[in-house]
Amino acid sequence: MRPTEFIAALRKGQAGPAYFLRGPDRFLQEECRKAVVNSIPGDARQWCLTELEFAAGQLSHTLDGAEQMPMLGGHNFLMISDTEDFKGAGDDDVEALRVYLERPSPFSTVIFLAAEPDRRRRFIQLLEKKAQLVELRAPDRSEAADWVRHFLHDAGVEISGDLAEEIAGKFEISSDSRSSSGPSAVNLLWMRTELEKLLTARPGIKRLEPADLEVMVAFREEREIGKLLRAIGERDCTAALTTLRELLASKVAETLIVWCIGDLFRQALRGAPSFAGRGGWSRGGNPFATSEITPLAQKNYVRGELMQALRAVRRTDLGIKSSWKDSRILLEFLIWQIVVGKETSAEAALGGEVPFPRAEI
Repeated sequence: MRPTEFIAALRKGQAGPAYFLRGPDRFLQEECRKAVVNSIPGDARQWCLTELEFAAGQLSHTLDGAEQMPMLGGHNFLMISDTEDFKGAGDDDVEALRVYLERPSPFSTVIFLAAEPDRRRRFIQLLEKKAQLVELRAPDRSEAADWVRHFLHDAGVEISGDLAEEIAGKFEISSDSRSSSGPSAVNLLWMRTELEKLLTARPGIKRLEPADLEVMVAFREEREIGKLLRAIGERDCTAALTTLRELLASKVAETLIVWCIGDLFRQALRGAPSFAGRGGWSRGGNPFATSEITPLAQKNYVRGELMQALRAVRRTDLGIKSSWKDSRILLEFLIWQIVVGKETSAEAALGGEVPFPRAEI
């Protein structure tokens, strides 16, 4: 099952007894969570929705709560997540999960969430076999167009199906890093960010028309995030920090910036560019296309530095979402760390003093 199918089932009030949401895409995970929340009447959410961190050895007790009838009628939702992807699940937890999934509660929907679980573990295998698996993969153009329609409808804005599909096409990326003709998927985070900016620029708009799309960055020639990626690929710290500050001043989402930086280094490690779809940054001859920047990163960074950069991106992503520090500080430190090639501890990246060399700033 894809995320869009999961969300559609919730909108129709057709939630199943148990789901396993698997995948590293935090944006899609959050979209699925929002769909769960929105499927519950506002006055019943505090009674019918429970979100818990997995605790080893406690799953049997946790699942007992799913057997209880909801206090206000309706349906219970129990969401269980684990930052360690259930690595700590023991034999007791496996048995408790097996017993529950054999006879799930008719009053509840239990949802397990994991980013990159070890599929060799019995706990994960049981979830994949007995619960309904939701792969957190980016949607295709048609699914993304449907997402656009629902997103704008919630904002009180109408849009034609053809225009929604055109917008989705502008944010396509290749899901096959080995081939520019491979199947494409849509970067929802990037698309949502630009839609939100468009609605802010067009206050009171009731219907989206083709002329309104010129506000969206994907419909302009300038590619500011591409400029940032190129500066990083060239190991030009001063240019990268200057461009980052311009992006932040223009209200580009911090999470989108982190995603794009991480994607550059993921594709450099794979040896092929990511943005090879028909829209967005894929135009031939565009010096700020990821397909043009990836070889720069491969040339200017050794493999160990590429891996180090990905670790730094992950720490920064977690730091921004936890709101421990100002996101600008975290992003500036991330760029300095990548370009200069310094490996530091996670504690320093998230909470410690940022050792910026003045010459680079």
